Amino acid sequence: MTRSRVTVFAPATIANVGPGFDALGLAIDRPGDKITATRTDKPGVTLQIRGSRAGLPKSPKDNVAVHVAQLMLSELAPKLGVKLELTKGMPVGSGLGSSAASSVAAVVAVNALLPRPLPRIDLLRFAVEGERKASGAPHADNVAPGLLGGVCLTRGGDPAEVVKLAAKDAFVWVVAHPHVVVKTATARKMLPRNVPLSLAARQWANVAGLVVGLVSGNATLVAHSCEDAIVEPVRAPLIPCFYGVKEAALAAGALGCSIAGSGPSMFAIVKLGGPVQRVARAMREAFRGEARLRCDIYVSRLNRDGARISGAARS
Repeated sequence: MTRSRVTVFAPATIANVGPGFDALGLAIDRPGDKITATRTDKPGVTLQIRGSRAGLPKSPKDNVAVHVAQLMLSELAPKLGVKLELTKGMPVGSGLGSSAASSVAAVVAVNALLPRPLPRIDLLRFAVEGERKASGAPHADNVAPGLLGGVCLTRGGDPAEVVKLAAKDAFVWVVAHPHVVVKTATARKMLPRNVPLSLAARQWANVAGLVVGLVSGNATLVAHSCEDAIVEPVRAPLIPCFYGVKEAALAAGALGCSIAGSGPSMFAIVKLGGPVQRVARAMREAFRGEARLRCDIYVSRLNRDGARISGAARS
């Protein structure tokens, strides 16, 4: 008996995680996007959006959820039709993987309706096409943890090679999302074309140290390694009061603080049992006091599950 209707929640993600540009990403509990997919007799994909449409394409065919769903159906079940209902739970241009959440929710939902669903890892190649459509770059550092959960290391390639790290549950992630928008495509255009070897070597060492620190639960190593020497300096001007917020988080006891994805959201890492609420307050007050910006705060331990199916009907 196949499923006729399914609801999927896909969580927000923190990409780059400091020095790991386009290579590291992790899933948090919230916010996120929800998609309900229903099988229809007419081939193709239709879309209904619930809630705010702010920042979303006006035409359904330009929506990443529709795009990846259509790619799947065209290849795997061309006679199947699907109606998508998207509840957008996170703002576009937040730096928390908004397009990735919609893409991941869509591929997991459509997959659940197929006569022969694919293993979850096989959905990555479809989800990453949503990122290509959204920003022009098929990077997997948001979609991989959104799909698989946990901390993921992604390597280039077609399809991308993904390693889910055996990260310790030793840290809490504090995210501050100021009420401004940074478009991923704009942020990517700011990236340097050339990097001095000495700076690249420093970045490589930081990525390695961060991976070891997350896997071992070594807070000191995480604190020393959560430094982005290449991308953060050129993107910081996109975020009002970036350095003020970072300094406030570190002064309040965070191990590290940097840009989530392409921004404007910022994340801080706090040792489990540490001053989580103090760090959260410090980041909020810095945005409000120095930049006159309201911000949303999300506090989460590592989300190990990624996208989850929360409801289904069979026929």
